[in-house]
Amino acid sequence: MKAIIISLLITMVAPVAWAQPWPQNPPRIGKLKLKQEYWDYIKEAADRYQISPYLIQAVCAIESRYNPEAKSGKCYGLMQLHKDTARKYGVDAHDPRDNIMGGAAVLAHLMDKYHGNIHKVLHVYNATCTRAYEREVLRAYRQARSLETSFLSYAQNPN
Repeated sequence: MKAIIISLLITMVAPVAWAQPWPQNPPRIGKLKLKQEYWDYIKEAADRYQISPYLIQAVCAIESRYNPEAKSGKCYGLMQLHKDTARKYGVDAHDPRDNIMGGAAVLAHLMDKYHGNIHKVLHVYNATCTRAYEREVLRAYRQARSLETSFLSYAQNPN
């Protein structure tokens, strides 16, 4: 049963999202509102690292509540990028675009390393990952992706 659930989650997270048109405006996650500028960075990172923009957005939403000034220990910004990780990827953790690019690079690396197993990816991405954190990221991801279906229908038949 666990293998089936993991398989379903992998299919949810690992689709070829970059081959599809993305909504111009960021999808809502709960009451959180993502700045257009950050959504543009997320789409750029998703394209560069070939991962779902909705996964990047979900991590931003849960890690920082879209606060570019968020700080927790030695982690900073929208994706709560650790200062050593930022250095490793050559980005400035305090710059929103760099933070998203660095976080997306880490997610892409982990998705590849763990063959799309989102549970392992989230546990490694967030060293203090709890079941609640994992649930929240997956819920945010599903919520953001739900717009994708309605957007694609409109994009294919705008009249």
